[in-house]
Amino acid sequence: MLHQHDVPLQAADSFCTGLAERSALRGLLNSFMRETGLQDPRVGDHPSSFLKDTATAAIRTDLWQKRTAGRGEPFVLPLTQSQAWIVGTITYYSMTGQHEYGDIFYTSVAGARDEVYPAADAGQLIDALLLELSCREPEPARMQKASEIREQIGNSIRRTVMYLERAMERAEASASNGFDYIRSEQSLLYGHPFHPTPKSSEGFSDEDLTAYAPELQAAFPLHYLAVFSELVCEEWIGEELPPTAEAAEAARRKLGERAADYKLLPLHPWQADYLGQISAVRGLMDDGRLVPLGAVGRKVYPTSSVRTVWEPEAGIFYKLPLHVRITNFIRENTPEQLRRTMDAAAVLTMAQRDVQIPGGEDGRGDGAGGTAGLRILKETGYRSVGLHSDEADATAREAVFSALAVVYRHAGELNEEEQSRCFVVASLMELPPGHKEPLLFQAVRQSAGGKLPDWHLWLAAYLKLSLLPLLSLFADMGISMEAHVQNSLLSLSDGMPVRYYVRDLEGISVSREQAILYGWTPDVVPEDSPVLYARDEAWLRLQYYFIVNHLGALIHTVARFDQKNEAVYWQTVRQVLLEERSRLESSGGLAGCIGDLLNKRSLPAKANLISRFQGRGETPDFVDISNPIYYCGGELKS
Repeated sequence: MLHQHDVPLQAADSFCTGLAERSALRGLLNSFMRETGLQDPRVGDHPSSFLKDTATAAIRTDLWQKRTAGRGEPFVLPLTQSQAWIVGTITYYSMTGQHEYGDIFYTSVAGARDEVYPAADAGQLIDALLLELSCREPEPARMQKASEIREQIGNSIRRTVMYLERAMERAEASASNGFDYIRSEQSLLYGHPFHPTPKSSEGFSDEDLTAYAPELQAAFPLHYLAVFSELVCEEWIGEELPPTAEAAEAARRKLGERAADYKLLPLHPWQADYLGQISAVRGLMDDGRLVPLGAVGRKVYPTSSVRTVWEPEAGIFYKLPLHVRITNFIRENTPEQLRRTMDAAAVLTMAQRDVQIPGGEDGRGDGAGGTAGLRILKETGYRSVGLHSDEADATAREAVFSALAVVYRHAGELNEEEQSRCFVVASLMELPPGHKEPLLFQAVRQSAGGKLPDWHLWLAAYLKLSLLPLLSLFADMGISMEAHVQNSLLSLSDGMPVRYYVRDLEGISVSREQAILYGWTPDVVPEDSPVLYARDEAWLRLQYYFIVNHLGALIHTVARFDQKNEAVYWQTVRQVLLEERSRLESSGGLAGCIGDLLNKRSLPAKANLISRFQGRGETPDFVDISNPIYYCGGELKS
């Protein structure tokens, strides 16, 4: 049962705007602190030198009154390059930097009035942070960069407001319908907590969002394109996926006997309209080698990634090309991305033949070597259009290929029963507007007859389904999954974790050394495959995606709403790792990975904000943050 605040409808607009602005500001503050190495900005009993002059006297009084009343710890964020500061209160301190803040902030950038600094609004604080970032960049591009990212932040905030307002409008209906897999895919209202523009989308109009945004509960039929067989470029692992019966019938109606000479390609409706802007595609339509079939078949549901859609009756995800900039980049399927995906799928297929790991032919392998409970949803093929070299130059050929390439992912295990108890982990971290509990608590209550569990036992069970199998997969096979919260699904029974799924093979990294050892390269994937990494880099990526991104968000959510310090639950992580290591006979392999996590002082985190500001959002840098498994105050370090 969800617990809601009563928000009058007439106040919903300003309420949602405030939520969206505070979420954006929280993400920017936390990203800035993480990426500049400020682990703990709280000032404790020692006022900063920034708060000693006459103009800040009222600020000091306000902050210390809040501290005395238990309404937050004062913090100071020095902005050294711009010679400014931001101050406020932290109401919940996070070991991994996911701090929660009070409602009132001050900044010197806003200026003092009559020797008193007024409270700053979200816009002033965002501008202060961007000014500081711009001062780290060379002239003359720095102000242009600040302006561009400010516009994208504004876009993200406006989109978030729209999603929050719709969520409030449908709150009563959603509560009566219950929480299930599709609803979880469509519940990411705020998005990535360490991304400067988690909900920005450039290319979609507001009308497009209404039709296609998962956050607005969109559902629509796919469009189909009949492609002359000689133009088809495709690759499959196992059998080729046949077209749906509805699409095949539409092709027969349109093409008659010629239908046998064509293959069918699903399209996002928005992309189907966009294709008319590509001259090479128009030419192929004019000469009949591409034949639009229009909207065909049952509705599909856009998932949290927006461009990937789910067809529940068929048990298939379609990763569709979409020429829209969502967060960092245009969401089309480039040749390199497809090569990564198919090479990863090929390696996993070979690994599943060599040792029993989950996600095999029937998708139901129980696994071995510590992988029980883990399922991997594999991509099984792609299809696109390949122009001949005498028809277009390389740039035009790649543009057509990327704009039409579709990736197919099978998920037969997500049947109707499983969808009633399976959720995208990222959605479980969300706190819907007007609610007092996150969706994780709702999902657990729904599964357990209204009760909440002992969260230590719950987390330990979850780690045995997720963390330990992922570590085993890397230690034994050199396969590092991109298991962040949006790529992860969790099934519950009686409120407890029972199955864990990982999806989206494009982000997999495979240790080159182990690929050679197992004979996967050069026999299965080429030596220059983009899926191959040095072992240390593949290990770094696993640490970031699962420990920092995934467990960081999950533990923050549990601890905050269970009203405990995060260290309490990081101690559970440490204890699970210690118990697993004590059971192992050797000191290498899995034991070595566990020892590294137990004893290292830092973990890698993506620098999304600074990298985005510098125009490298697609390939962000990594920074070090303190390792909460080491610093959680659990057993003696070992």
